[in-house]
Amino acid sequence: MGLKKKETKKKIMEATMHLLNSNENPDDITVRKIAESAGIGIGLINYYYESRDKLIKEAVSIKMESIAEVMEKLGGDLSDPVKYIKEMLISMSDLAMKNSRLNKFSIEYDLLKGNFNICLYLIPALSKVYNTSKSDTELRVIAFQLIVTMQSIYLRQEAFHMLTGINIEIKEERDKLITSIVDNLIR
Repeated sequence: MGLKKKETKKKIMEATMHLLNSNENPDDITVRKIAESAGIGIGLINYYYESRDKLIKEAVSIKMESIAEVMEKLGGDLSDPVKYIKEMLISMSDLAMKNSRLNKFSIEYDLLKGNFNICLYLIPALSKVYNTSKSDTELRVIAFQLIVTMQSIYLRQEAFHMLTGINIEIKEERDKLITSIVDNLIR
């Protein structure tokens, strides 16, 4: 991709991220608003991202990945890797709940068509937990289990609440759930 194309694509993504950060309902973010914010023509959005939905879902995925990346760069305390994993999932969960419409929108895309790069941010901590007793593939499967479990719960909050009595909209219940999931999966 040429430099101008990369710059245009970056401008589109930055404009979309800005609109998402302004706490705007993702359903209200139109191609026209994105194009105006990016200073480009409407057709370029469909050219680079195929659809508004795909663009917004990609932007949300980037936002969630950036939390994991920031935690990794801050050098969370890996001397207690289980605590680190819990803190990372709780931070991602807090962001997800702040933008619950956005989160559901993104999760549907990730589960069906997205990538699972966010799982990779858990690998260093999982490596410390298991030392050399698990292969890289096994660590990736555990990371996948953690992320997909959380995504499924967010996607089907009402059904999960009916099944378990846990209301993930209440931070204390959500944090306790994350702690329980991590403790049960990482033994």
